[in-house]
Amino acid sequence: MKAKPSLIHKKLVGGMIAAGLIFYAFTAYLMYVAFQLTGQYLEQQSSPKTVLTERLNKQIYEHIRIYYAEKEEGFVDLTKEALDQAKKRTASVFQFDTDKPLDIIYFDDKDKIEQFAGIQHITGFYSDHDQMIGLYPDNRDELLKKETLPLYFFKTLFIHEYAHFVFYEKVHAYKVSPVIFPLWFHEGTAEWTAYDMLNATSEQFDVIPFTALYSDKDWQESRTTYETDVYVQSYYMIYELIQLYGRDIIHEIIEETAKSGRFDRGFEQATGKLLTEFEEQFKLIYERKNG
Repeated sequence: MKAKPSLIHKKLVGGMIAAGLIFYAFTAYLMYVAFQLTGQYLEQQSSPKTVLTERLNKQIYEHIRIYYAEKEEGFVDLTKEALDQAKKRTASVFQFDTDKPLDIIYFDDKDKIEQFAGIQHITGFYSDHDQMIGLYPDNRDELLKKETLPLYFFKTLFIHEYAHFVFYEKVHAYKVSPVIFPLWFHEGTAEWTAYDMLNATSEQFDVIPFTALYSDKDWQESRTTYETDVYVQSYYMIYELIQLYGRDIIHEIIEETAKSGRFDRGFEQATGKLLTEFEEQFKLIYERKNG
């Protein structure tokens, strides 16, 4: 037979339980305070984009926010005009439209835009992470006066970067990563969308392997390693694809790549040709054209 617990034993157990509850409550309170302080600290930590835009003026137009220095308010109207053209071009090429919020930020210093993007020798970039287009147009004074040539180059710059934005949003809609597409396809479609010339005259450039234009690292190394313009080559890759299969081929390659999860398979499914065959054909054509 089990002995009954004594009164002292009951009081001791009760005291231990009470002490445990007090300790638990105090620990929970400390954790709550810690989480609150951590949240407040994180809120106070501004992102690089927030720091950049704090001192700039802002105007909202449709789904975009335009950030600019006070003395360069003329960029607002230029942006609105370029956006209307960019939306028409991208809708035609990608068969996709989006009204997702986008920041357009005009940098007032070339070093700043290069430092922010982590890329040298640029006048514009798109960041999917920050949902922003950064711009540092050439010939700013002439551009703000709407002189013809600077205005033309500004619009092609804007459309190129906006095409990156739409490309990424289209790919995200398929729920696949944009990194499965090679950089030459990213940049080539953006460049072709910006210029949209069906009867382009071939420029002189040395053809470099497609594999040297796949990742972001490959692309940046190729820009300095090879004595050629990788943007021009990528443009003509897309140009040749459209000449062979029509402008719908861009949408079809993206769609088929999203289905398979691999660019080479998506390319073959859309074109009926191996990617290596297209590369070899392209190389022969342009080496012959470039003498």
